[in-house]
Amino acid sequence: MAREHSLPAEDTIAAQLVRARLSGQGIANTALAVPANTISAMQIQALVQKQLALPVAGWKVAIGPERQPIAAPILDMYPDAAEISLFQDFMIEVELAVRLRRDLPKRASGAYLRSEIVDAIEGLFLGIEVIGGRFASATNVPFLSFLADNLGNRAYVIGDRLPLSTVDQASGLTCDVTLDGMLLHQAPASHPAGDPLLPLLAYANDQSDDLGGLRAGQLVTTGSLCGVLPVKAAGLLKAHLGHIGQVSLQFTA
Repeated sequence: MAREHSLPAEDTIAAQLVRARLSGQGIANTALAVPANTISAMQIQALVQKQLALPVAGWKVAIGPERQPIAAPILDMYPDAAEISLFQDFMIEVELAVRLRRDLPKRASGAYLRSEIVDAIEGLFLGIEVIGGRFASATNVPFLSFLADNLGNRAYVIGDRLPLSTVDQASGLTCDVTLDGMLLHQAPASHPAGDPLLPLLAYANDQSDDLGGLRAGQLVTTGSLCGVLPVKAAGLLKAHLGHIGQVSLQFTA
């Protein structure tokens, strides 16, 4: 839903987020960066993307606090075993992500069915989302600010390709995460929505971004299999999903 003009407040918040991204210094006063509503927050995402001139490599989709489908563009995508510098309040999530083989345009009438979403998937991958927003502290950030800041997405790392059937079987697999061989997490994989495709289906049927929506070739990640895990030291982080796939990421000091 493209808009020709942004409000001055949206321009100001977008400029703050861009400045924080480029300088590495977080926004200290959270009260100065609170969008008016969800529409405003989504437009700020687009303003930031256009100012940074980075392609939309993928999407993080979710269900918001009022059960509204929301999304944020992923602007930094890395291959398996990539190196990323450690930063304050560093957190990760192990996730399933799908790559689209065709566009899923916003429909004027008629909802997408889950079978249509499955048919639009080119591949399924195990990934690691790196979470760390552009605020000086991760605590007490208003939800609308978090949404404007791309839902806290810092980067995404793509690991092994998995059988598509994994979306229906993930809860029966063990997700384990290690840092330089030390166990950080080990438990049955558990997706907050139950079905990992439900957030994608919900957003496909209620798209509200200003960046062209869900496009072929983009990767879409839909939620954690292990909750949110803090990472406090540099090292090689590895995540496995049962015996079917892994993904790794090297954190440097």
